[in-house]
Amino acid sequence: MNQATFNFAPKGKRADIAATRLVAAKAPVRDVAPANDVDPGDAIGFEFARYGMVPPAPCLWPGHPIREGWERGRRAMARRTRPATLAVTRWLALRLAAWQRGEAFDDHQITPQVLRSLEVATHCPVTGRALQDDACVVPIDLQRGWVAGNLVLLSPTIAERWTTIDWAMARDCLARAEAEPEILVDGLPLRHWRRIVALKSLATPLPHDEAARIPLHVLPPNRIRLVNPIQELQAVLTLQLAVAGWGQRARGIAESLPVALRNEFNLFFNSLLAQALRQGHGSAKAEMRDALATAWGDDVVMRRWGRFAALVDAPLAETLVERLTREPMPGLYVVRHGEVEAKQAMAA
Repeated sequence: MNQATFNFAPKGKRADIAATRLVAAKAPVRDVAPANDVDPGDAIGFEFARYGMVPPAPCLWPGHPIREGWERGRRAMARRTRPATLAVTRWLALRLAAWQRGEAFDDHQITPQVLRSLEVATHCPVTGRALQDDACVVPIDLQRGWVAGNLVLLSPTIAERWTTIDWAMARDCLARAEAEPEILVDGLPLRHWRRIVALKSLATPLPHDEAARIPLHVLPPNRIRLVNPIQELQAVLTLQLAVAGWGQRARGIAESLPVALRNEFNLFFNSLLAQALRQGHGSAKAEMRDALATAWGDDVVMRRWGRFAALVDAPLAETLVERLTREPMPGLYVVRHGEVEAKQAMAA
């Protein structure tokens, strides 16, 4: 199945050292090395030495795997260490914390460059508040864990609770919040639970019909890999409105669709556009994305999307996404390498 990864150009926001140290500090220190042929703890210690860094004090006891790898790295690196950038600091802290908790961490896919690319986010996708230097990286789908395309930057208050919220809990809390919208459910308001469910759904494999019924209250964060074809199509169609020239592209999309889908597509797309314009957004890209996400909360938009999505099964959704992302367009550069990878290239 083709998958879509949305990659937006970074704005140069500095990564956070304190947050990554906090993540590492929360994990209990592992005194016994894991039973692997290649000890991950030793490898992490070696990387600390490669970048001229010293591991946390609890890892420096004699015989500790981190200490042994660090000592080996110091002998091998001598004075040939590499610069310890903020992205490298975050990368090592996350690797260390995952190892201490016994969690798998794909250090080949998750690199300092990948973590740096997450910094394009200026606001927490759940709270909507501006991200500060204490923002934290977490895996979206807890089952998939620390793999590329499954990471997001959240505010610390949400990140601290994130690992306790699986898909079933998120859906249950949303149902309770919608039944009594005036109260807080587990300390969070209805709007937060709607965004949590939307965000988790993008990275959680779901039945086609279930995925089609979820409003896009959160547009795909940077570098997320979408796993449900109908949500790939939902996101690609929505993001058409975030790039100049959407009117001409919308006509081209309608003409390329099977005849049975054209009318429903036009009704849906025009409703989404009208609701986005009603939000009174400015010219900034972040404001447009917020307006589009808010537009998905409209009943008319969801009703018309439901009628359109009912005519699109998973194979057709994949075909449409491939067709829509085949040709690059100004501001939205798309490359296919066995999966759809959308890269936002608009000027900052």
